[in-house]
Amino acid sequence: MNYAVNTSEILVADDQEHVREALAMLLRSRGYSVRQSSSPQEALRAAEQESIELALVDMNYRRDSTSGVEGLNLIESLRQMDGTLPIVALTAWGNVDLAVNAMKSGASDFIEKPWRNDALLEKVESLVRRGREVRSQQRVSDYEKQDAQQVQMRIVPRRHIIAGSVELFGESVPLGTVGGDYFGAWQPAAESLHFCIADVSGKGTPGALIAAMLHASVSTLATSGRDARSVVAEVESILQNQLGEGHYVTMFYGALDLNTRVLEYVNAGHCPPILKHEGGMAEMLGASRPVLGLVTSQGTHPERIPLRAGDCLLLYTDGITEANDGRGEEFGEERLKPLISSTQDLQVQHGRMLQAVSQHSGGKLADDATLVLVAVR
Repeated sequence: MNYAVNTSEILVADDQEHVREALAMLLRSRGYSVRQSSSPQEALRAAEQESIELALVDMNYRRDSTSGVEGLNLIESLRQMDGTLPIVALTAWGNVDLAVNAMKSGASDFIEKPWRNDALLEKVESLVRRGREVRSQQRVSDYEKQDAQQVQMRIVPRRHIIAGSVELFGESVPLGTVGGDYFGAWQPAAESLHFCIADVSGKGTPGALIAAMLHASVSTLATSGRDARSVVAEVESILQNQLGEGHYVTMFYGALDLNTRVLEYVNAGHCPPILKHEGGMAEMLGASRPVLGLVTSQGTHPERIPLRAGDCLLLYTDGITEANDGRGEEFGEERLKPLISSTQDLQVQHGRMLQAVSQHSGGKLADDATLVLVAVR
């Protein structure tokens, strides 16, 4: 069998010098660089200081011991340091139980002593190659995750807008690295404030891709100064050929005239925003049309409602209201209503709401969670 020349650093951990030297000579003959250690402590120091691509680990470090406890502990420690490091356990011939325990502790494979040179080299080459592939995939995955997080922050950044007597604050918390929730706020003109919240069916990257498409289309339409009906109708047309079968988007889009304080809105099957008045009465802004994507709309009809000083409007996604306590009891809208107030700092209020939801669910949200507060001072 022909072996390629290697430049990998191999760690050989064995308390017997003649074993270490024999393994080092064999590995160096194939171009590997070898780092030797005679104890678990030396092996861990070497792994911390060097870029090790594979470790050959003896299971027993005392002449009077055959339990392999030190070797098992070393394998576990190496695995904690680097989850991708290939580790080969060196066991005495016929000691199957110890080999099995080594694999359970995190070893990638095992080799029995005395070994066959060609079999050992073949195994080492295979594991080094596999380890490089895993690390390469992990680097790509980490890069993609970091890139996705940056994209997510650009699509759904924290928003804080003060426009005359109206203040808006919103933030989205994705379940994973990226999410399918979307919200935005714009001032296409000095006398108007537009805001939108949407929830894409599905989680993770597929949902985030649709959310990115929403961001591109809604932002363009909102800043053009179109009314709520036109924006939602155009978004529906754009998404028509992009959403797969069975997928849909719920969406609430509002256009607030800052002079008259009349809110024109379209609720396409989204969670009904809660409008709490200064006296404490709360009303729900229910759906005015079906969700986007599942059925062909017969037309989008906007609703209009006046906002008064002291009013506070809360927009949210179902990741908030459907958060449950593990026994199936959801957080629900009724727990949200007492937390809404136009007199409190919106950012503080937002944080208290998220904290209440987190406490109810034991800190384990099952979906993306978005909250947007709009207060009329």
